[in-house]
This record gives sequence, structure tokens and C-alpha cells, in this order.
Amino acid sequence: MASGTASLPIPRTGAPVQRGRVLRATSLAHFVNDGTTFFVPVIAALLTSQHGFSPVGIAVLFVVFYTSSSFLSLYVGHLGDRSGSAATLIAVGLGFLGLGLLGFYGALNLLGGAAAFAVAVVSALTIGFGSSFYHPLGASMLQHTYDATTRGKALGVNGAFGSLGRTLYPFIFALLSLTLFSTSSLLIFVVLGWASALVVWQAIGRARTREDEAGPVPPTSMRNAITRGIVILAVVAFLRSVATQGIVAWIPTYLSIQRGAGTGAELGLAVTVLFVGGILGQPFFGLLADRVDPRYLLAASSVGASLATWGYLAVSGSLGSAMLFLLGFFTFSAFPILMSLSSGFVGRRSSSLGNAVVFGLGSGGGMAVGPLVVGLIASGGYSQLSVGFDAMIVLGLIAAVAVLAIPKPGGGAGHVPLFG
Repeated sequence: MASGTASLPIPRTGAPVQRGRVLRATSLAHFVNDGTTFFVPVIAALLTSQHGFSPVGIAVLFVVFYTSSSFLSLYVGHLGDRSGSAATLIAVGLGFLGLGLLGFYGALNLLGGAAAFAVAVVSALTIGFGSSFYHPLGASMLQHTYDATTRGKALGVNGAFGSLGRTLYPFIFALLSLTLFSTSSLLIFVVLGWASALVVWQAIGRARTREDEAGPVPPTSMRNAITRGIVILAVVAFLRSVATQGIVAWIPTYLSIQRGAGTGAELGLAVTVLFVGGILGQPFFGLLADRVDPRYLLAASSVGASLATWGYLAVSGSLGSAMLFLLGFFTFSAFPILMSLSSGFVGRRSSSLGNAVVFGLGSGGGMAVGPLVVGLIASGGYSQLSVGFDAMIVLGLIAAVAVLAIPKPGGGAGHVPLFG
């Protein structure tokens, strides 16, 4: 895309007003993106309750959702680096999120049987595609706007809004379920997604993530983005995500069926406790990432998530709620940690694609595999969900040990292209 007066460059260390504008707009996008995508497991619980979907059927839904988000993010990351129009693409992604929620509304309220399942699968694919936009593109904008001394803080604050979205979506759902038919509240989230897309586009839709406005930026290639550091980081992110998302995706169903939380206010409030931990965890780990080697933080967060899950399975009541909070605190810290590490392993013109490899193939791929593994373990009945959770606890500890293989951020070994 040629440069021109309609495009506003975002320098790596822009003026405070410009940095604030980018941070506010991307934080809104993160809020809606994560609020929508992490609400999908709650919708799965509703589908199970209202339509009797089997564990295998729900697992298929999760695989379609997470797989589409994972693999399509590579295309989105490449497109973002090549076009320099990250903000516009983020707005497009938000539009698809609203469309997918509209499909789920139809599956829950207007259809039944095989038709409901088919529409639910298409809706999962649509939301998966929409969710593939934000993380690689939003992280790239922040990486280009903030320098190494403040990048972790910015990513942490931005990530906190993603956690706020995860927290408020089920909370709003819980409140609305007291006055409306619970599934009708999905229409409010549809409107929120489309409205936020318009706000983000108007705020920074003309901003560009490239520095060089003198002429077209040469197309980035997968070869440049896949460095040794990126590959190892993506593998560790994959293992960690399999473990954490295998648990998080099934928590609403576990609460609804195993612990009798139902499908209304009690379920929504319980899931809120899980997600509220990330509101504190994201900025906490983001601030530390500017001061402490992010590799150590990644290992600590993996161990913390495993121990919190073990504690949750062992207790109930207020202690169980505390364990859910800690699970969210450690689990949803990945964004500022992984993106701080990713920025040290790729060149700036491959930043979106590098982010997509780590957060798309790595974390996103784990999101696809983890729920499937737990679903297969529980294929004999929902009573086996706790067995699947035990397996994920062990895998989370393995992921913590695997962090030792990640090169030091910014080191020469981490920058070596894997294919020469």
C-alpha cells in the first residue's frame, strides 16, 4: 500500500498523546475481543443445557473455534505487516465477532437439533476468524509505539482490558439473565462488537504500524519471522496453552453440571471470579516484564496456574472461589509476557507475523488442542472432566520446565532464522 497524507505513521516512541490514543483504542479492541472469545465456553454450556449437546459435540465446537483462530492469524499477521493497516484490520475482526455472536443467538433461540448444531459450528468458525485479528496486530501496534523500557507496562495495561472484557461479559450476562431471557442478552454483545469496531476505526483507523513512509514496505516472509527464538517460544506457548485452555474452556461446563451452578446468574458470577484474576495479573506481569527476564515469569505463571487448578479441584465454597481467582491471575498473564519475549526475536517489519506465530500457532494452537484432549478424556461422561484437569495440571508443569530452552531475549541465538 503506498504511503500518503491519509496515513499517519506511528513512531516507536511517539508523543504521549499519540501513545495514549493508540493504547486506548487497542485496549477497547482487546476488551471486546477477549470478552467475546472467552464467552464462547459459556455459550457452549448453554448449548449443552438447552440442546443436550454431547461432550464430543462440544469438543468439535471448540476445535473449530480455536483452530480457525490459530491458523488464520498467520494470514492476518502477514497482511498487517505488508499493508501497515493494523488498526483497520482490527476493526474488521471486531465486526466478525459480532456476526458470530448473532449466529449463536439464532442457534440458541430459533433452532434446534442438527440445525442448531450446524449454525453453532459456523458461528464458532466466524468468531474464531474474528479473534485471529487482534492479538498479533494489537501487540504489533504497541511494540512499535512503546520502547523496550515501557513496552511491558503498556502490554500489561492493554492485556488488563482484555481480562476486564472476559470478566464483565459473563457478569453482564448474569445481570441480564435476571431481567431477560438469558440468551437474548447475546444481542447486546452483538451491538457492542459492531459499535466498538466503528470507534476503533475512527480513532486510529488511519494509523500505520510502519515507520518508513517513503515508499512501499517490502513484503514480509515466513522465513524472516520464524527465527530460532520464535519457534521455541511458540512451542512453549503451545504446551502452556494446551494445559491452561484445556481447563478454562471446560470450567463453565464443569461448574454447570458437576457443581450445580446451572446456566444463569450463578454460572455467570462464578466464571467472573475466574476471569477477574486476569485484571490484576496482566498489569502485574507486564510491569515485571520490564524489569525481570520474561522467561522466568512465563515459568512462574505456568506453575501457578497448575497449582491453582489442583487447589480448585481439592476444595469448594469460598476457598474454591479463591482458587478460581488465582487460576485466572496466572493463566491470563500470557499476553504481556509472550509479546515482550516475541519482540526480542524478530525484526520490526515482521513483528505482526512473529506475534502471530507465537500467539496464533502457539497459544492459539494450544487453545484448539487443550479442549479437545479434555473433551476426549471426558467422552464417557462429564464426571470424567476432573481426570482431564489432572492431566492438564501435569502438562502445565512440563511447560514450566520447557521455558529453560527459550534463548535470552535480544540475544543473537534467538534471532537466527530457522531456515537460514
